[in-house]
Amino acid sequence: MDNEERSPFMMPVTRLRGIGEGRAARLAARGIETLRDLIYHLPLRYEDRRRVTLISSAADGENAVVRGRVTAAGENGPFRGRGRRFNVVVRDPSGCIELVWFNYNGAHLSRLVVKDSELWVYGRVDLSSGAPRMYHPDIMPTGGGRDDDFLRILPVYPTVPGCSPRMLRAAVEQALAEVFPVLADPVPPGTTERLGLPTLSGALEALHRPLAQSPVDLVNARRSPAHRRSLFDRFLALMLAVQSRALSRGRLSGSPCPTPEDFIFRVQEWLPFRLTGSQAGAAAEILADMSRPSPMSRLLQGDVGCGKTVVAALAVHAAAVNGFQSAIMAPTQVLASQHFDYFSRLPRQFGFRPVLLTASTAGSERLRILERIADGSHNPVIGTQSLIQTGPVFRSLGLAVIDEQHRFGVRQRRLLDEKGNNPHVLVMSATPIPRTLAMTLHADLDISVITRLPEGRMPVVTRVAGPKDKKDLYRSLLTRLSAGQQAMVVCPVVEGCEDSDLKSAEEMYSALRRLLGSRFRIGLVHGRLPADRKDDVMEKFRNGRVDLLVGTTVMEVGLHAPGATMIIVEHPERFGLAQLHQLRGRVGRGGAGGVCVLMCSEDPSTEVLNRLSILTECSDGFKIAEHDMRMRGHGELTGVRQAGSGEVDIREIFREPALLEAARDAAADILGRNPPPTKKPRGSRSGIQI
Repeated sequence: MDNEERSPFMMPVTRLRGIGEGRAARLAARGIETLRDLIYHLPLRYEDRRRVTLISSAADGENAVVRGRVTAAGENGPFRGRGRRFNVVVRDPSGCIELVWFNYNGAHLSRLVVKDSELWVYGRVDLSSGAPRMYHPDIMPTGGGRDDDFLRILPVYPTVPGCSPRMLRAAVEQALAEVFPVLADPVPPGTTERLGLPTLSGALEALHRPLAQSPVDLVNARRSPAHRRSLFDRFLALMLAVQSRALSRGRLSGSPCPTPEDFIFRVQEWLPFRLTGSQAGAAAEILADMSRPSPMSRLLQGDVGCGKTVVAALAVHAAAVNGFQSAIMAPTQVLASQHFDYFSRLPRQFGFRPVLLTASTAGSERLRILERIADGSHNPVIGTQSLIQTGPVFRSLGLAVIDEQHRFGVRQRRLLDEKGNNPHVLVMSATPIPRTLAMTLHADLDISVITRLPEGRMPVVTRVAGPKDKKDLYRSLLTRLSAGQQAMVVCPVVEGCEDSDLKSAEEMYSALRRLLGSRFRIGLVHGRLPADRKDDVMEKFRNGRVDLLVGTTVMEVGLHAPGATMIIVEHPERFGLAQLHQLRGRVGRGGAGGVCVLMCSEDPSTEVLNRLSILTECSDGFKIAEHDMRMRGHGELTGVRQAGSGEVDIREIFREPALLEAARDAAADILGRNPPPTKKPRGSRSGIQI
């Protein structure tokens, strides 16, 4: 057994009094198995019980602490249709208050509440019946030297079914007593002092046992020094994870793909358009990475329609002239098909022989394709997750391109990576993140950004509409469809329900078929459709065989239909700004311009109108993404939950950017002293399989 296993930090919770196998199983279901897990089960909020209130002064709807004598107690019959209840009446010099419990432990309450005894009571006051009442309050007999345990700032922990709040607090107290004597702070004292942060033990003490003089508003707002230290530790865990991945990959040997200095200029001559400065700059960064002996790991960011695919094509060509194949993986069959069509239409000088491999590729055709991938006849190989299954074997995979990288998990990306001898990896994303933020969050990736749209790409006009605009909107839709253009309608839900006024995709589809079905081809697409049917409808829309596409946000990413010039989004208040920006990026891609109509419900609030006005005034996806992240936060950042530290919310990063930078520097220092182990290649370039 090593030192970590012997330390109290990693001891099982069953070591604590009052936690047997049953409670341990309930705690484990919430991810709490060791004393370390328990002390990092941090309070959600804090109750201020320091001020005692007379019963007559307790305000309706407010939490209060009262002290009084029990004048009556016992079980009673059904109350308001909720079954039997336990009632207690407590009196102080100013009046009486009734305490009510349902689903109670009668024996426990009977022992705790004795007539003429005195109680401390804490709970929310309800005056709706005319007399003061509390439902399920927290109570404790007065005296016995324990009053201070009740009259303090009390931590309230995330609920664990089957474990009472009092039991959780007691378990945490025991865990702290076990751990504190051996708790070592991984952050050097100089760093915490410079940032004005407490030590690790001091922070945990303050988080679980706030001092009597602590401002409760500050601790509930998570702005106390202890909370800042907790946030720093989560930032540090995140930075250690991404920087460790970067260091590990940097020590690998890959397959250099050098290109001549005039490579971009020469390829440019084959294209029917000029690369923008942003595209050429990104391509130069990618080619420089690919020329090195260590494998490239680069993120190519760009707004919707900025031309990332042609930059990826230059990278694929660079790999090809060096004798390597490329794999391009997309999250959906529709997007994979679009990539296949794009690479198939590129000038013959590229020398590409693309092939499409998806779940629908079956039988003898699949076997033939797999054989030609293995002998190197096909390049690039384009597909969905079929590329990371056991079947495809590459003769010489030198480049892996992953589109819409946030749709794939870390494990999926690694499986594609393992199809070759540490191939170069290029991940692309049309979900913008402000560059400085991306440089921190994606520290394991170098970053290239395309900031300008190609010449001739018309901006999409965005406007907010309401019910009074429906007739004009219908006429505009009819005009565009009659002119041979395509349109989309996006709804927030698939089906409607009685207690909701949200427009559903199925209801909208039925209504538009009644109105327009005799003249135009209308399609329906949503996530509940079978995959083959969904892909078929989107493919028909992409090829112009569906005029009007109704659906949910499954059409958000990757749908390229040059004929689409109008998109109507119902209930835009239900979507994030970045998501709305992605949706409007589906139109105006054929050079004819486009319009996005955000159809609000009745009387949208000022807050909603102010938020949507960002879209009407701004077409920069990076600025829109920053607004969205500030308001809505972000999902999981690393793809792996950091044990003992929780996850990081983007809003916390915007609130404490200096703290994040300090965590990044501290992670670099820690990894400099304790570098991650070097990973050995898992196989040769010849015929490697998973």
